[in-house]
This record gives sequence, C-alpha cells and structure tokens, in this order.
Amino acid sequence: MKIYHLKVSIIGIPGTYRIIEASENCTFDDIHEAIFHAFDRYDSHLYSFFITRKDTKSSQTIYQAPEVTHPQNVEDFMGVGTKKKSTAKTQLRDVGLHEKDVIHYLFDFGDEWWHRILVQSIKETEDNKKIVRIINSVGKSPPQYPDYDDYE
Repeated sequence: MKIYHLKVSIIGIPGTYRIIEASENCTFDDIHEAIFHAFDRYDSHLYSFFITRKDTKSSQTIYQAPEVTHPQNVEDFMGVGTKKKSTAKTQLRDVGLHEKDVIHYLFDFGDEWWHRILVQSIKETEDNKKIVRIINSVGKSPPQYPDYDDYE
C-alpha cells in the first residue's frame, strides 16, 4: 500500500503549512477532515479538490481540472456536463497521484480558503491499515473568520 506525505499550505499565508500522512485507501473526505482539524477550523462548509497536477495561479486552469467534491456538490450544475466525483467515494489511489503533483483544495465556497497540496513523497508499506494523520504543523492557523473589528 502507498503512503502519501502531503504538504498543505493556505494560498496567501506564507510560512504556514501542515504535513499530512495518508494511505492510498483514504477518501478525499478523510483528507478534508485532516486539513479541517490541522488548521483549527470549527464551522463546516462545502469543499472541492482540483487535481491540477501542477501548481498554477490560473483559476481557469484550476476549475478545468478533474474535481473531487463534497457529496452535496456532485450534481451537474445547470446542465454544463461537468463530471465531478464525490469525496466520500473517491480514494487517493483513484486519481493516480505522483510525487510532486499538486492538488488545489477549496474550503468554503463563500469565503474561498484556497489551499495548495503538494505530494511530497510516496512510500510503500506492507501495512493495509487506513492512515490519516497530521505529522507536522508549521505556523499559526489563521482564524476561520477574521475579526474585522481589528481592521478598523
């Protein structure tokens, strides 16, 4: 079984990232939960993963990439014909990740917390247990909802 080391950073917040270790039999829901807790979030929202494979700042490139999304967001939007996979049913092994691949992760479609997930390494193990855990945490988590009174 493959074990992935994923470096998750929040776009626009330099020096803050988490390293998550996850086995290939983890669903994208499992990865979302790990990120949710790793960045001290408390209020759940919809989310999507975009399998871009390369880092990009182009929103068009990100949105055109294969999408793995929250089960409540899988429905075809306005008949556009986009094919989205459910995070509850899609495992890491299903998307064919390689070392140095990048995934863009959007948490909260309103506030738009964009993350960059870098596949740092992939190792083989004999163990078949599902693993998903935070193995390193660098930098302070930003508040999920900034206190705008502090900016007046």
